[in-house]
Parts: sequence; structure tokens; C-alpha cells
Amino acid sequence: MLFGPLKIDGLTLKEHPHVYPVREDSLLLATSAAVRPGERVVEIGCGLGLASLAAARDGGHVLATDPNPYALTAVRKNSEDRSLRLDCLRTDLFRGLRRFDVVMFNPPYLPTRPEEKDDDPWNDLALNGGEDGWAVLSPFLRSLPEHLSPGGRAYILLASVAGSSTDPISKVTAMPGLSLVRIAGERTLQGERLWIAELAARPTA
Repeated sequence: MLFGPLKIDGLTLKEHPHVYPVREDSLLLATSAAVRPGERVVEIGCGLGLASLAAARDGGHVLATDPNPYALTAVRKNSEDRSLRLDCLRTDLFRGLRRFDVVMFNPPYLPTRPEEKDDDPWNDLALNGGEDGWAVLSPFLRSLPEHLSPGGRAYILLASVAGSSTDPISKVTAMPGLSLVRIAGERTLQGERLWIAELAARPTA
């Protein structure tokens, strides 16, 4: 079941042919991530930047990252049009990044065999989760604890369509160094279920 218009008041975004559009997963992340004024925030793989813009509007010091240059151009324009201040950086996952109070990520999660790759490399980058749907999310989660500030948290989109013999929430909580704080958001669509997992770094002994 779809829910509501795919927008947040004042943050309706125009689509771009080479950038992942705002869809139910984008909206779920943007409305589930809780950002407090002054917090250092990064959105990995920002696309059009809905979650980044929402975090900036909430007072976060936001860095929007994406390997797709078209996405960063779109985010800059969207932020300027709305007089919202954020920084943009072209990079892949956590490469070259420091620690943050809040990390947000809507990963590519569609199980994709090599012959199923999208002909548009930028669209493929946004959708292709590898053959099991976890090719991008797994290395991200392994690196996540070292990029969270003390007391920091991450909001990660998980999807039931990602291929695994284990449900995605259990698989994430089994990752070394991470703890599940709560399920911050959840939506059921036709043939798919989405969750936003709020994660924290597990305290070391």
C-alpha cells in the first residue's frame, strides 16, 4: 500500500533522468531520521537529497555525499532554491569521511544478476545491490561503527526484497560492533516491506 504524496511540505523535488527519484523508500528515510539542531549529519548516497534537505531544515550541519555527479548538482540546486545550507561531496560510502552524530543511508538493495544491470550506469549505481541485494550494504555496515561519534546513531533503510535466508533486521543486528536501537519507521508496499533501522555502535569492553 502506497502512502501519501511522495514529498515533505516545502521539499517537493524535481526528478532528474540520471538520479534516483524520490520514492517510498526515500520518503521513509527522510521522515524517520531524527536530527537535532547542531548535530553533524551525513547522508550516504543522497540522490536528490530529500533526507539531507530535511535534516538541514531541522538544524543539522549536513554533508550530502554521492558518487553520482548529477545527484550532487541536483542537491546543491535544491538546497539553494530553499535557502538551506549543506555541503556536498562526491565520494563512495565512507571514503575520506570522518565521524558523525547522524548517518543516513538508503542503499541500493535490489538483487541484480550481472546480465540484469541497468544500461544507465548512474541508475544502476542507485539500484544494483548485487546478486544477494547486500553487496553495498554489507561493507557499509562493517565500516559504520568507526564513523559514528560517541552517542551517534545511524538510520538505515532495509528492504524485504533483498535476497537472504535471514530477515534483514536480524542480519543487521548480527553485524559486529552494531546494536539495534529501534525500528524508527516501517512501511508495507505491494510485494515489499521497508524498515528504517536506528543503529548505534556497540560499546566495547
